[in-house]
Amino acid sequence: MKLGSYRDTWAEVSLDALHHNVIAFRRHIGNQTKLMAVVKADGYGHGALEVANEAMAAGADYLAVALLDEAIQLREAGIDFPILVLGYTRADGVRTAI
Repeated sequence: MKLGSYRDTWAEVSLDALHHNVIAFRRHIGNQTKLMAVVKADGYGHGALEVANEAMAAGADYLAVALLDEAIQLREAGIDFPILVLGYTRADGVRTAI
């Protein structure tokens, strides 16, 4: 069985809309408040790198992911923004995280 084959959920993410929304949030909260874009689960299935790049270009200050592996993938793709790992990181991953 293919995982997720019985799910009725469908989502479409527009990078233009994401860009617009980050700018709108930034305008609302001002420049003194930091803005973190959560790009876990591969940008919720829409490409973490693409979503991260768009969020950063629009004015996000930080990125967040669920797992250390996701942070590593972003770093290896050239992302140099601060990244917060939201989930648990095992002791053997702490050096890599730092």
